[in-house]
Amino acid sequence: MANATALGDLLNTLDVAVWELDTEYRVLSYNRKAREIYGEDVIGDYCYHAAAGLNRICRNCPAREVLEKGKESGRSRHSRINSNGEKISIDHSATPIKDAQGRVTGVAISIVDITDLVKIEDELKKHQNELEKIVAERTLELQKSEARYRRLLEESQLQTELYRSLLHSSSDAIIVYDTAGLVKYINPAFTKIFHWTLEELEGRRIPFLPESEREASMKHIVALINDNIPCHAFKTQRLTKNGQLIDISLSASRYSDHNGEPAGMLVILSDISKQVAAEKEALKVRKLESVGVLAGGIAHDFNNILGAILGNISLAQTHTDQNSELYKILADSEKATLRAKNLTQQLLTFAKGGEPIKKVTDLKSIIKDSTEFVLRGSNVKCSFNFAADLKPARIDAGQISQVIQNIVINADQAMPDGGKITIKVENAKISADSQTDLEPGIYAKITIIDQGGGIPQAILDKIFDPYFTTKAENSGLGLAITHSIIKKHGGIIKVTAGTCPQPNPGSTFTIYLPATDREIPGDNLNPESVIRKSDNRRPDNRTVLIMDDEEMISELLEKILKASNFKTLVAADGREALAIYRKNISTGSRIDVVIMDLTVPGGMGGQEATKKLLEIDPQAKVIVSSGYANDPIVANFKNYGFKAALSKPFRMQELLATVEKVLQNQ
Repeated sequence: MANATALGDLLNTLDVAVWELDTEYRVLSYNRKAREIYGEDVIGDYCYHAAAGLNRICRNCPAREVLEKGKESGRSRHSRINSNGEKISIDHSATPIKDAQGRVTGVAISIVDITDLVKIEDELKKHQNELEKIVAERTLELQKSEARYRRLLEESQLQTELYRSLLHSSSDAIIVYDTAGLVKYINPAFTKIFHWTLEELEGRRIPFLPESEREASMKHIVALINDNIPCHAFKTQRLTKNGQLIDISLSASRYSDHNGEPAGMLVILSDISKQVAAEKEALKVRKLESVGVLAGGIAHDFNNILGAILGNISLAQTHTDQNSELYKILADSEKATLRAKNLTQQLLTFAKGGEPIKKVTDLKSIIKDSTEFVLRGSNVKCSFNFAADLKPARIDAGQISQVIQNIVINADQAMPDGGKITIKVENAKISADSQTDLEPGIYAKITIIDQGGGIPQAILDKIFDPYFTTKAENSGLGLAITHSIIKKHGGIIKVTAGTCPQPNPGSTFTIYLPATDREIPGDNLNPESVIRKSDNRRPDNRTVLIMDDEEMISELLEKILKASNFKTLVAADGREALAIYRKNISTGSRIDVVIMDLTVPGGMGGQEATKKLLEIDPQAKVIVSSGYANDPIVANFKNYGFKAALSKPFRMQELLATVEKVLQNQ
């Protein structure tokens, strides 16, 4: 009787609701937590009526499984209404109560109020980037779990089937040690995470403490054993049975025997590998974004300067004999300026909020052309393996070409004495339960393998960091840019280094890019062909309004357009452009095309001005122009009311072709 009273007292201290049912599903007894949830008047009532307000046995009832099969049920979650009328979520399981002959005489149901946990899970889905909050909440859960298990162990003589079912149902790995550090018990979650069974470890030490974690871990163990100082949410690492190193959060407490003497340790291990990986990824993104703030501004200003240079070169070429030496010099200058444009595009990849300008593209040609371009003249060869049913991808061809070139350049440099690169491209299906950060769907999987010296494990986590490089002559931006591009395409990039003992273990880069079933569109019209077709029917009275805060840009555009028989009007910002447009409407003069600079420091920019302009004239034809080529407005210009987009710097032919296309409604 004393034991039963003591057990009842213990159950009333638990934060777990416990019901005892007879074989007819009637409630025989329940603890304090059950009263909090379901109220006082449930003795003798049917569990399905008291808990769910039903007149029949609940679907997936754990008690039914116990009474029909005579064994423990699995855990299951449900929504319920508590005695206060509040909707709560519970996680419960059932354990058989047997008499001395082994016959089932009733059911013990353990019910955990997981309302807070469900709310946390919902919040995690919406706010994956709030990592600090996730860790804090997880830490709080661990502390609560640790306290709950410690109290149970302090009453170890009362360990019952109910207590064991609680340990069995935990998603965290739990170990019970004696004072000598030998295993007395491990729960199923420990076996699932670390792969050792109780039969393998009982009465032994667990060989899972890596040397790198020994000193820090031993400090906590000594403090716990000698001074009874519990350990809460200690982040460390442990080895699994197969040698894999995983990140864990460890909480531990000491428990005593009936005489109050230390009897051993209770240790709770939570696998936080995904959280740690997410934290590293978030840190990497923050580093890239910090570089992007600076890089975006520099590239924007540089593109404006390049725009003036490139446009004037194009304009000068129209006044120069194509067979002259001067024309060749101008052509070389144009090529050099376009190469400078490509450099600014690399910087703009970092710009915060920048998006690739995506089109449905054949990956095979992009990958093959980019690789062969880099390896031209090299003693490194490349073998390609493209799946016959390879799907196209919706990508920014220039950016993905840059990704392939960056990786192939690194591979080429890793094999100064020659070697082979293998590139394999295939379709890959990612399911909802896959261990990646990718959304479910079909992806193009690109695998690039080299035969170089490999990447040391010590720096694998750093190779995508901006400015990190092992080569004195490199900038350290190539792989950082690569990572940023893939991320903005909704894909992922991973790298593994060979560990085999031969001299050239090599490295493997794996890229996943979202694939599509959409058809690859035909080529767009060539700028020169658009200009030629329109030359014979171009009237001399068409007017273009130019809005740009850079005087050298607006003057250049005026020269180019006037040389092509356009009339021009010029504004320094959006307000002035709107005033000019209104004035022309009032005088009956029509403006055929407006070219709006997207960014005007200290003034109204192209986005706001175009919105107001379309309110004045919904038929207005507006072209957006920007030095931020990767700006989401440029990438999705139609969503903002623009008819076309020009990325600075642009050639004269591109400007005229774009204006003609807009006028022709192409």
